Amino acid sequence: MPTLTDGVLYGLGILVLDFLVWRFMDSKSEQGRLALRALMFGLSTYVLFSSGMNPLRAAPWPDEPLRHLLAQVLEVVWWLQGARLVTIVLDRTVLPESWHKERLFQDVFGALVFLAAAVGAIAFVLQLPVRGLLATSGALAVVLGLAIQSTLNDVFSGVVLNATQPFRLGDWVTVGDVEGKVVESNWRATSLLNGQGNIVVIPNSVAARTNIVNANQPMHTHGISVMLPVEPSVRPALVLEALSNAARSASDVLGEPQPIVSVRRATNDAIEYEIVCYVGELGKKIAVRNELFDLAHRHLQSRGVVLRPLSVPEPVIAGVDERQSLLRNVLIFRTLEDDEIAELAGQLTRHEFDIAEIIYTAADESGHELHILARGVAKAIVSKDGGEIELRRLAPGDSIGQSGILAGVRTAVVVRALTRATVFRLDKSALTPVLARRPEVAKEMCRLLSEHHASEEMLLASPVNVDESAGGLLQWIRDGVKRFHELAL
Repeated sequence: MPTLTDGVLYGLGILVLDFLVWRFMDSKSEQGRLALRALMFGLSTYVLFSSGMNPLRAAPWPDEPLRHLLAQVLEVVWWLQGARLVTIVLDRTVLPESWHKERLFQDVFGALVFLAAAVGAIAFVLQLPVRGLLATSGALAVVLGLAIQSTLNDVFSGVVLNATQPFRLGDWVTVGDVEGKVVESNWRATSLLNGQGNIVVIPNSVAARTNIVNANQPMHTHGISVMLPVEPSVRPALVLEALSNAARSASDVLGEPQPIVSVRRATNDAIEYEIVCYVGELGKKIAVRNELFDLAHRHLQSRGVVLRPLSVPEPVIAGVDERQSLLRNVLIFRTLEDDEIAELAGQLTRHEFDIAEIIYTAADESGHELHILARGVAKAIVSKDGGEIELRRLAPGDSIGQSGILAGVRTAVVVRALTRATVFRLDKSALTPVLARRPEVAKEMCRLLSEHHASEEMLLASPVNVDESAGGLLQWIRDGVKRFHELAL
């Protein structure tokens, strides 16, 4: 029987202590857990060899059944402890960093190490013939292989997927008809988090046989495709030019590779056009795609092309004056009546600009006029440190100079045409009679301008000494309107 001074009891005590400390130790301290396992394995090795229990030989004390059995247990556990320690050490020092997050390689690698340890324990500790065991296990493996053929197919397919790495954890991929973010890849399946917030589990054998589209590769370019059907009576050259300008109007679209606009196909009732462009970050794809649809609508509408359902007859719509429609898009004119909009529309002047010509600058009198872009693409820039910084792109319906025509504030912004552009200008003298007749409209315009100046860089360039609170800024704008239009508000 084991005594209090017997190495068997010390060995069992070490095993119990190892389990308790490992169980209740903080799982986030990986280095501490590794150091603890190494310490316990060292203590177990010292106790076994100093007590005559050599794990490389058969267990001692064959005449004492209980003591002999406990010695066998300790020696077998020693092999398993060693396998666990070797697995952790090799995983941290030998396996590539990219494999540390992949459970498949960790599981396969750990299984091989533990299999070798089990064979060693059977051969050295239990003194069983390994050849006979391997022959028996081979026949058993054939039977099990036939029984779990589909599971083995998933396992080997997972090995191929992890070796070729068509995706990594965190990538946004499309596997067959399923699209989502890769959250786990183990020995049996790959788990995706789809756009509805659900986990979709795809067996590795299915993923290996289907097309895989990785939206994260390459890292610096991510493609966007926008399809638009247009009635066939519209000349394709006009549509292609409008859609090209729409792609140029989106500031987040990359210049290289250049956007491509093409005719995809023609049907009996429509011609389908496609915009293919690229963004630099995956997170921008949805926002830019939505923006492209809006910009395409604006650029087509500026050329008289209205997107509508092509499966129904064209509705009869009363003609809308282009100039009045543009004025309705201006923030400060939202409170004006139809007759007032018509009055201002009659005083708009039309101007044409070539590529790279300056549309608006505070250096001349145009700084006190409202400029509304009717066709084309322009960009608003400011000078800084000897260079230029682009603030935004302007598309049909965008305006510049609202603060200038209302309060006489000149901004440091310069607007330059990126394509041939058509611009309507409105002088401040056209607005003065409207403000004089309706002081409440002038106050509402001041309020709208003060509320939006922080989010729209080009609306207002206030002096340094202006109070940035809502009341102080609003009063400053009102004072500017009084002086500029000679009104009593």
